Amino acid sequence: MNILIVDDEVLAVQGMLDGVNWEMLGFDHVLTAGSYAEAVNVFKNTYIDIMISDIEMPGESGLRLIEYVNGHSANTECIILTCHDEFDYARTAVRLNCIEYLLKPIRYQKLTEIIQQAKEKVENRRRNEQIRQYGEQYIDSLARETRGDTVNALDTAVSYIDDHLAEELSVRDLASTCYVSADHLTRLFKKRFGMTVSEYIQDKRLHLAGELLRREDLTISMVANTVGFGNYSYFTEQFKKKYGLTPREFQKQSRG
Repeated sequence: MNILIVDDEVLAVQGMLDGVNWEMLGFDHVLTAGSYAEAVNVFKNTYIDIMISDIEMPGESGLRLIEYVNGHSANTECIILTCHDEFDYARTAVRLNCIEYLLKPIRYQKLTEIIQQAKEKVENRRRNEQIRQYGEQYIDSLARETRGDTVNALDTAVSYIDDHLAEELSVRDLASTCYVSADHLTRLFKKRFGMTVSEYIQDKRLHLAGELLRREDLTISMVANTVGFGNYSYFTEQFKKKYGLTPREFQKQSRG
């Protein structure tokens, strides 16, 4: 299990390294970073189970770092350790699902207890994930025995996606509809389409959005909602990634 300490105060970092009994806690690696950029680089090269971060650092803040972590390493448990006793910061930390908002200075015994709680949460999630995987594997084996037709499962999933693009689609629910496990369905999509189920759904939504934007009677917001994007900004961002144009630019260009 790995933990990352992010703080630009060298003495604060060293204090935690010396003051916490890491050997007793059982961590494989205790890594450090002094800024948002350094922390992101760590995440790109190492899986981090727990992160302790200050708020004010060079470049982006610790809160922005946690936003990054939520998007790229969702199972990492985050702890804020800061000298800022401000309600807005604490409220943002709650919104970002931080498990603790701690104030400096903190007794190392108390910090150790918090880290232990975070470690137990990680371990419980792993156990639950293993149980879920065993269950899915069992369902998968039953499905192969009783259905034996994975092509039919894939076709069923594709058809269901086409008919429900405007709705919220989860891989697990989709797999249940096709009587296979989520992992098995993902393997089928990777083999046929070269992408995951989520990537396929996203691609289909954006393709349909491109077709709908050519129509004179639909606004961009209407198109976004029709293809299942409730967040206009996110729709614009993803659309531009696929087409190289914003929806408005694409609409203007396609209508001549």
